[in-house]
Amino acid sequence: MAPKRRREGYNVDVKLVELYEDLASEKDEIRLKAAQGLKVLRRLFRGLCSSRKAARIGFSIALTEILTQVFSTPRETSRFGFSDALRLWENQSNSTGSESGQEQRDHHFGRLFGAEAIIKSGVLFQPTVPFEQWTQVLDLIFELAQKKPWIREECGWIIYQCVYDLASRKMDTKYVEAALERLCSYEIARSPEGIAIWLAAKDLFPKASFPSKIWKHDDPLDTKERSSLSKIMKESGAANSEGENKTNAAKSSGVWNSKLHFAWDAVLSRTSLEAKEEKSKKARLSFADFWTEVVDNGLFASASSEERKYWGFLLFVRVINDGGPQQASHAFTKNLLRCLTNQLAVEDRYLHRMAVKAAKAIQARVSKEPEFAAVAIRGLMGTSGTLNFDQATKTKTVEKIVAEANHEALGEIVPFFEKLIQKPGTTDEKTAASNRQFVAGLLLSIVRSKASATEDDADDLQASLEQLLSIFVRFAYFMDAGKGSSAPEPPLSQATQELLRNRINSCLNSLISNQKFAATIPYVVVKQIRDAAKSGEHGKFIIDIDDKLQDSVKAAFKSLKKLSGKEKKEKGMAAFKLLYSMTIMQVYNGDADAVSMLDELEFCSTKFLGDKENKKQDTGDASDALVEILLSFASKQSQLFRRMSEQVFSAFANQITENGLESLISILEAKESLAGQQEMFEEQDESGEEEGEEGSDAEMMDVDDLDSDVEVVEAEEGSDSDSDEEEEEEANEDDALEVAAFEAKLAAALGTHRADEDLNAAESDSDADMNDDEMDELDDKLVQVFRARRQETSHRKDKKDARENMVNFKNRVLDLLEIFVKKSHTRLLTLDLLLPLLRLSRRSTVKQIATKANNVLREYTKVCKGNSLPKIEDKAQTEALWELLRSVHKEAGHSGPMGHATACSQASLLVVKILVAHDKDAIMGVVDVYAQTRKDQLVSTKCHVQPSFFSEWNNWCVSASKQFK
Repeated sequence: MAPKRRREGYNVDVKLVELYEDLASEKDEIRLKAAQGLKVLRRLFRGLCSSRKAARIGFSIALTEILTQVFSTPRETSRFGFSDALRLWENQSNSTGSESGQEQRDHHFGRLFGAEAIIKSGVLFQPTVPFEQWTQVLDLIFELAQKKPWIREECGWIIYQCVYDLASRKMDTKYVEAALERLCSYEIARSPEGIAIWLAAKDLFPKASFPSKIWKHDDPLDTKERSSLSKIMKESGAANSEGENKTNAAKSSGVWNSKLHFAWDAVLSRTSLEAKEEKSKKARLSFADFWTEVVDNGLFASASSEERKYWGFLLFVRVINDGGPQQASHAFTKNLLRCLTNQLAVEDRYLHRMAVKAAKAIQARVSKEPEFAAVAIRGLMGTSGTLNFDQATKTKTVEKIVAEANHEALGEIVPFFEKLIQKPGTTDEKTAASNRQFVAGLLLSIVRSKASATEDDADDLQASLEQLLSIFVRFAYFMDAGKGSSAPEPPLSQATQELLRNRINSCLNSLISNQKFAATIPYVVVKQIRDAAKSGEHGKFIIDIDDKLQDSVKAAFKSLKKLSGKEKKEKGMAAFKLLYSMTIMQVYNGDADAVSMLDELEFCSTKFLGDKENKKQDTGDASDALVEILLSFASKQSQLFRRMSEQVFSAFANQITENGLESLISILEAKESLAGQQEMFEEQDESGEEEGEEGSDAEMMDVDDLDSDVEVVEAEEGSDSDSDEEEEEEANEDDALEVAAFEAKLAAALGTHRADEDLNAAESDSDADMNDDEMDELDDKLVQVFRARRQETSHRKDKKDARENMVNFKNRVLDLLEIFVKKSHTRLLTLDLLLPLLRLSRRSTVKQIATKANNVLREYTKVCKGNSLPKIEDKAQTEALWELLRSVHKEAGHSGPMGHATACSQASLLVVKILVAHDKDAIMGVVDVYAQTRKDQLVSTKCHVQPSFFSEWNNWCVSASKQFK
């Protein structure tokens, strides 16, 4: 085996290798540092043809620096001049045609980057460099652009940048004229690159000589060139309108690029400027004309490809991000918005992500500039867009935009929405109702977004909110007479008006949570209704108001005016103002009970807020009347009335009397059934009362009747699902019984029987054997049977509705009582709540009610600490407290749900704390009461006190023992 040949040693310039390696680095810092140490032009030009990493960029930077240092400074005559460098670049980047396709592309890119480095170096523009060398470089660049259309954009970018460089250097116009001549000679003038270069030269070198017969008036943006401009910019080919210009048409690049061509920026920037200089250059396209013709009718045409529409979305996003409000307003065109709507609606569509990007760009602009919201809303919902844009796209784009709008934008948006409600753009009543509902929802979204405005912003928003609510008032409470320009087309239906009235309530519900708006906005609304009804500016008022009712409303407004004058001086004025406004609103909504409430309000306001002599008088009757008024509002299933009643009650909670508190307690003790509702609202329905008494045990079951411990555990540990299942089973059983009874009555009337029943009786005669009298009698019987069936079904629905109403009513009362215990926990009167809350916790079949009752009691015991405990003032109060303690212990002996025992313990310990705080010696009597309860637990079968009741007592004894030693 022959020995291996020994490798010959050779010297390697490690530093040079590292330098070339650094030039190919992808990091800018490394490439720049390497460029400073290399000065070999040949290797640099070769490096430009390398496709390795980022070699071209690194070598291009190095070449630019070398050319600048070598040929831009005075030096002695050298055998190697700049012309030799150009020849070297041309030879190194020349493709002979025998290379592979990749090698040819590398040489083309090498020539491109070489041209860029040479131009950037500025050597071509030195006085000592002949002008012919500039034309030589231009010829090489344009030849490459003509030969290889796929690289034409990059070649055009170099020339485009060079025009700006020439302007900054203040070069002679011949340099630009040479470039323009080659644009035409190489047939690139009528291309996106040619347009950009031409426009730059036109702006920067207006005195230069431009080739003739290329563009109308030598301007690519001339109004007569709009059709050609559209075809050129979308690179469709055949862009020439005249035969003599076909030689200047450039071939399409054949390659689609996901990035926008630089020519778009050149055109957009100049059309936007033309909007400002419209008077001086009337022949040039405005931005609106350009966008409509080139983008909307070009890129977004129905026949356009998805790729061109993609460019259109990129342009739209760019205009939204960078354009001025006026320019951006013209970008919302018909074809674009149709495409945007379609692409947003379905996630699987090709351009869905671009459409989402466009929608987010609008929202981002509005977040950054809230005043832009007006432009966006008019664009998306105007004549070119879709009124129900959010519904069509299944997004919340418009809703989010209006939420970000400031008061300046709202000043434009609100009147725009008013016009949309007035004329929703369709004659179909159903579609019009849907569109109006959508716009009303947007107005409500605006209110909700502004409801939490700060003190500073609230002043600015007040006018916008009043204007917004006036729209609801106009269309909800008035019917325009005649067919004038202000009349809605088509007219609003009763359902739509009812919807708008509900929207007013929803708006007020959001606004009264802000103290800034709580008293002012409701007053503004009722005042708008009164003024419009008086003037008739919006047509006929939908409510017929007689003289008596009119006098009551007029008196109420007088009281409101007085309250407004005292609002800042007297505490509680704002609450009464709110209550007055909401009561008048109920009058305008047709509530018959609201009229009597106005008289009661007048009485209450006089007692609570009258002069000093009236204030000294007993306000008990007024307090009781106020509670009744608030309860009438609280009984309604409306968030607005609930929130309003809570706010007013909070203002006067510390003035509630024993009778007023008893009114609240009586509701808690009412049955959760139809009978309970009839009792509360004094309804006279004998059948309902009988049914209520029969079902009362099931509705408000007292588990005292349970005999065994096992049953007690089941009653205490039963879950909500178990109770729901039992109720469903009972309902199904009732349904089955009702169906069976109905079938039996029907069979008796017809004289037949069910097929599955075995009857020994002989079959009845057929209908054919009946005479006329018998048929009439049969008809009467059938009518009676079906009438009874219908009444039973209606009665059952009434039972269900009554139960829901009572549960809702008790929830509202518990909300009021929670406010009461927070405001009046230092009053002994508040202790009257303990037993009713404990009984409600035990008896209610609705877990939500029982839990809420426990929460109110827990909140009460939590705030009663230290000096916040109620104070005993006389012996009678002491005796009453001892009796209350024994009653609480007796209540603890009843069987009940899990939370009942804890609530009893908390109530007992609260009473103990009050007694001991008044007299420490009372602790001995307390021990006796607990001892008696323990005895009852041991010997009585009816006492079901839970172990936790004594555990919590023991824990309290441990913590409180120090004060007794």
